Amino acid sequence: MRCLIIHNLASGPRSDEIFAFEHALAAAGDEVVMRFIGQGMEAEDATRDARSFDRVVVSGGDGTVANVLDCLRDTHVPVLVFPSGTANLFFNNIGNGSEIAALAAACRAGRTAQVDMGELFWQDESGATQRHGFTIIAGSGFDATIMKKAAPAKRDIGEIAYFLSALSTLEPEVAHFSIEHDGVVEELDGISCMIGNTAVIQNGINLFPDCRMNDGLLDIAVIEPVGLVQLLPTALAAVIDPAGKNLGRPQLKMFQAREVMVRCSPSLGMQFDGELVDSASGVFGARVLPRCLDLIVDEFSPLTRA
Repeated sequence: MRCLIIHNLASGPRSDEIFAFEHALAAAGDEVVMRFIGQGMEAEDATRDARSFDRVVVSGGDGTVANVLDCLRDTHVPVLVFPSGTANLFFNNIGNGSEIAALAAACRAGRTAQVDMGELFWQDESGATQRHGFTIIAGSGFDATIMKKAAPAKRDIGEIAYFLSALSTLEPEVAHFSIEHDGVVEELDGISCMIGNTAVIQNGINLFPDCRMNDGLLDIAVIEPVGLVQLLPTALAAVIDPAGKNLGRPQLKMFQAREVMVRCSPSLGMQFDGELVDSASGVFGARVLPRCLDLIVDEFSPLTRA
């Protein structure tokens, strides 16, 4: 077996575990190649010959995973996501066992499930259109503010950085979102517009109750124009009903689409999978890239039964 491991050494608290994984995976006759993101080695460089490998392992936080998977879309090389980051939300959505030995066994077995990605596109300051794939959530508003404030501290203090960032934003800025999807235009005021490819966020909470990462759809949610304290009913509903099947998600307007265009006034910044987008245009869109990834899954993953 030829296996390519792409790792971000600066990814997070589990960064060094990738070396134990390599030891658990390797067997006589194997070729295991490791490439480290950074210092001139970008995701495009690391994946240039990915099709020549039997397996690719992506090790890092959600931003690193999104960058590498964006380069691997439509290659249909079996890809294992290894959780080395702060939140590891995409790994949690896949649902594989997290023990090193279990991940190594799943990698060698090579069972795969085809899943979607989202593709975010936006206008930069020159008016040119830029794009990037995302695996979890892209959006504008409160979520982007949280990511921006948490960025300096998340490597040192982990997920608590996001919590502290939210607490420091008691009165999120309100914007008007004009959202065009499937021939319909929604005119909504809110503090955030989020576009999801996957559903589960921190603490196992399902933000988009009807979302599946292989349904060929994106899930869009706009949070009503309220302060942080007024979001307590939604937070309480999420704690009581993490799946969102009984209590739903109060204060969120939700719908699904294959493609969506958003105009935000005023611009509230943008992010995808925790990575900030350098644009203040307030204009962005997204579309689904159906079943463009072949993810390695084990018997614990809900994707095995999909």
